[in-house]
Amino acid sequence: MQPEDLLARFAKTLRSDIGPAVKAEYPRTQAFLGAVVLEKLATELRLSQAHARAAAADRAALRRDLGAMLGAAKAPASVSEAFAAMADGGDASLCRFIEALYASRDTLGAERFDAMLGRVRQDLRRAIDRRMEVAR
Repeated sequence: MQPEDLLARFAKTLRSDIGPAVKAEYPRTQAFLGAVVLEKLATELRLSQAHARAAAADRAALRRDLGAMLGAAKAPASVSEAFAAMADGGDASLCRFIEALYASRDTLGAERFDAMLGRVRQDLRRAIDRRMEVAR
């Protein structure tokens, strides 16, 4: 049995068997809350691999798209360096890239800055949507 299936079964047992059998209000509420937590954990485990693959694909596409935008015209050194550091795929390097974008906003020009930041925001929105899928 997969861990997410086991958690889902525990949640069902808490919700349908244990919670209703408990007479005291506080422990009964805790049983139902425990069921909710276990359901969320089961969902997170069930989606974790698909979300990890989607995040890696999104970050690769972001790097590809930003690379094309940066290659179109000379970019400030700080932006180019921050972009190169994004090769690790981590969130911290993306944050440094965003900081470099804002610091070079005037040099990049409004249109180019907006295009690059807009592309980053698309990636961030997809990451939020994946997190929200677990939160439902």
